[in-house]
Amino acid sequence: MKKRAIFVVLQSIGIVAIAAIIALSPAVAGRQRALADTTTTIPAPSVTVTGTGKITVKPTIARISFGVFTHDKAANAAQTANDAIMAKVTAALKTAGIKAEDIQTTGYSLQPRWVWDKTTEKNIQDGYDMNHNVVVTVRTIADAGKIVSIIADNGANTVGGVSFDVDDATLEQTKLTALDLAMTNARKRADVVAKAAGKTITSVQTVNVNENSYMPYPMYKSADSAVSGSAAAPVEVGTMDIEMSVSVTYLF
Repeated sequence: MKKRAIFVVLQSIGIVAIAAIIALSPAVAGRQRALADTTTTIPAPSVTVTGTGKITVKPTIARISFGVFTHDKAANAAQTANDAIMAKVTAALKTAGIKAEDIQTTGYSLQPRWVWDKTTEKNIQDGYDMNHNVVVTVRTIADAGKIVSIIADNGANTVGGVSFDVDDATLEQTKLTALDLAMTNARKRADVVAKAAGKTITSVQTVNVNENSYMPYPMYKSADSAVSGSAAAPVEVGTMDIEMSVSVTYLF
């Protein structure tokens, strides 16, 4: 009887031990995974450089800003007079070969004019001011001076000036050429760094393209010469710089 009791006790202890091993197995496996996860991965050696590419081009289009200003006691009269002058200018531009889509309104306002009355010491209304501002794109750039004169001769009384730019197709192609130069410049720089480190460039990891902003050729004021006579004002277009840059990470 005692032997049987001892056997039962030993059997119970064995069952408990097996259960404990089974219970501890996930914890042990998890610890092993945690140890494996903490293994440090050494990144591949790399170098990040910036490359730039610049192309100098001549402008292909001119943009002329002008406007018509009118004043009258009545708002309707100021607007009617303004519209008539602008219609005359627009018709003359189209006759000169300017397309309708190249004539764009940039401002249109009708507002009361207020003046200070010394007698009453108050602001009083003195009619209405009407302003209509337009930008016209001249695609035959040599005609820019002639178009300025046409605008002034047909009644525009606020001729602002001329700015020069590049048409969309030329601009896009120039940007692509500048981008190609930027990538070549970046690779040359990376090769110098790699050689100094006793390495050789193996591949490109990342590339970031930065489209540098550029400004159209500065405004050339022409109001005085255009209003004083119908002779075409001289126009010098100059050149423009279009620049692209890249940031490239190369692997050794």
